[in-house]
Order: sequence, then C-alpha cells, then structure tokens
Amino acid sequence: MKLLKLIIALNLSISIGLLTPLTASAAPKVLEQVAAVVNNNVILESDVQDMLRTIKASTDSQKLPDDKTLRQQIIDRLIIENLILQKAAVAKITVSDEDVTNAISQIARDNGMSLNELRSKLSSMGISYASYRERIHSDMLIDQIRMNEVRQRINISEKEVDNFTKNINEQMTNNIDVKLSHILISIPEKASKEQVDQATEKAKDVIAQAKQGENFAKLATTYSKDDLALKGGNMGWRKLNTLPTIFEERLRRAPKGSIIGPIRSGVGLHILKVEDTKTEKPKKITVQEVDARHILIKTNVLVTDQVAKQKLMDIRKAIESGETTFEKAAKTYSEDLGSADKGGNLGWNVPDRFDPGFKNGLLKLKKGQISQPIKSAYGWHLIQLIDTRMADKTEAAKKDHAYRLIFNRKFAEEAQIWMQELKGDAYIRITGEGKNE
Repeated sequence: MKLLKLIIALNLSISIGLLTPLTASAAPKVLEQVAAVVNNNVILESDVQDMLRTIKASTDSQKLPDDKTLRQQIIDRLIIENLILQKAAVAKITVSDEDVTNAISQIARDNGMSLNELRSKLSSMGISYASYRERIHSDMLIDQIRMNEVRQRINISEKEVDNFTKNINEQMTNNIDVKLSHILISIPEKASKEQVDQATEKAKDVIAQAKQGENFAKLATTYSKDDLALKGGNMGWRKLNTLPTIFEERLRRAPKGSIIGPIRSGVGLHILKVEDTKTEKPKKITVQEVDARHILIKTNVLVTDQVAKQKLMDIRKAIESGETTFEKAAKTYSEDLGSADKGGNLGWNVPDRFDPGFKNGLLKLKKGQISQPIKSAYGWHLIQLIDTRMADKTEAAKKDHAYRLIFNRKFAEEAQIWMQELKGDAYIRITGEGKNE
C-alpha cells in the first residue's frame, strides 16, 4: 500500500548519522560500530543494517542484488543525505513542528487514515511515532535545502520559454507519457580516457544483461549511482517532453520494453528501459473570469473595523437609493489608488488572484449585485460583480507548462551535478564491512 512504500522511501532518503536511530526498539547499546565518516559526522552500522532489513522485508528478492552490493548502495545514499543535512545545518534552515505535523496529517489523509490509525499502523510495523516524525522532519529539510541550492543555479529567460512553447505546439510528443526505469553509470568530473572507457564497458555490460532478460530493477539497485537506485531505478510516468532533451530524442519512437543507451551526459552514462507508454488527447483549458469593481476603506488607529464597516454600509445605502453611483463613490471614497480613478474597476481576473476574504465574498454575488462590507487583509470592501465569463487559457497554460518543463529538466540535471560536487568537496571514509567495496 502507499504507506508501506512511503516508509521505505523515507528509509532510503534520510541520513541516519545525524538523527536518532531508526530501529523501533529502544534497547541501549554499549558500543556502536561506525559504517562511514562524513566530514565531522558518522553513519552508524546499526542504521545501515536496519535499512537493509527494511528493504529486504519490503521488496521482491528478485529485484535485489546481493547484500554486499545493496549495503554499498545504502551507504552511498546515506552519505549524500548526510551531506545535504549538514548543508541545512550550516544554512540554519529549519522545519517547524507544525509543518511536520501538517505533513504527517496529509500523509494519513492520502492513505485514507486518521492520525491515530497511522500511529497504529506504524506501531504494527515496528516503527515508533517519534522516529517517524524524525524521518519526515529530515526529509522536509533535505527537500528544502536541495530546492534552495539548486534553484539558484537555474536561469530561464522569457525567450527560452516562448521558444519552448512554440516547440511544444509543433511537436507530436507533447501528449506522450512514458513509464521509465533508469540506471546511471557515473563518470567523475574531469575523468581520464581510461575512466570513461571503463564506465562505457560497464554500461554496455549492463545493457547486455538487461537485453538478455535480467531484472532491470535488480540491475539498477546493483549498478546505478543516482537517487533512484534503491527504488530499482523506477522513474514512474513522465511526459516525454519533461525529460532531458538527450532522453526525449532517443525515446520519441521507442516501443514498450525498449532498452535505450548508453546516453552520455555531464554526470555519466544513462540507461533507460521503457516500461510502458500512453498518449493523451490535447485538452482545451478554460477558466472562469470575473469582471468586478470595489471600494476599499483601510483601517488604522483612528479607523477601526467598526468605523470602516459602517462607512461602507452608508455608501452602499446611498448607491442603492440612487443618491450616487458605484463609480462616483469609488472615485470619492476608495483608498485603492490603483482602481479608484477607474470607478473601482478591477478588470477581468481569475478569482484566485484575489485575497481569500475578497474572493469568497465575490463568488457569492450574482451579476450586478453589491456585497455587504467584506473584510480582507487590506481592509474593508464593497464589491460589485459586473459579469462573468469562461476564458480560453490554453495558450497561457502552455506557456506556464513550458516554464515548468524547462525548470524540471534543468533542476534534475543541476541536482545531480550539485550532489556530485557535495561528495567531491567532502571528507568521506567508509569503514567496517564496506571499506574495500
């Protein structure tokens, strides 16, 4: 079920060396063996073994390599997560208890459970709620620091978005979805010819094994050096045009079951398996827009909520009696400098553009109706709904979609480079069972 998969994913993405142990039992240990040293932190052997047991208990054995290889993949993952958490500590990035509670509550809802039911489920799986909170907390920290660090490396120009939008309109691939699995054979930065040749031979060998019927998930867990390795390389469903260009070109006409690669990038050689494909029909996107106008009275030390509200009630009464018009009242009384001279007119907008209080009041109105005084974060309003319409936002949505595609492509590429740089700048020493691997 989703919850089980989530717990496995969290186990694979948290750096245990900086946290309390993940084991459910609280039995004291006299001496902890160190599995790896990462700068001034350590990863404990007990945490590696705990994760190893969790993966083996929750994954089809046919998709897993031998324990020695799996253990090395776990240590590699924990090293990366440990380094990212160290970054978060230096940057003083924090996640509040409230945010963690909200995240866990959302997880419970997504799995059709109450919070108490989630606690019970965790207990039945041998995981304490306190440890689970630590995992969620760390996972949120990792996501936040990764986003902050990688986002700074990404620049997207308006021209780039316009060109990509045009390409989406012209291409037949914009509605093709592919379900992919992935293996990365890493190549060090400034690699020698010998290192490149060795990586190429390894990639060719992996491809040959895959084409001969070896389980691709097992190959990914054995050989891949990206953050999907412990998930069997599973990338899930992706829009074809959300993938890096070097992938899209090779996958454009690839049928289900195809093994693609090796594909060279800045971080190494990529091998892809097309698990499945599907095509969706283009969709027209329409949204409701509202044409409205308002009169704003702001509050301050002298103008209390009650004073502002009463003033608007008096203005509303004058408009309804014909003593004045909405337009004249807005020009005379409204404190919204951007719309007062226009008779309070805000033009056509999607309702979500407005403050929640303003939006909720606006959406309750009928055409031509004037609201009672409504409070928002900006003050008190009288609102009149002039008209509504359904607007075609297909092109605007395509442009927004193009931006997100470009961002996601660049983010994936830069994140991999950033993680390689983290390892390259760190002191890392693997001890114990894995030191000669």
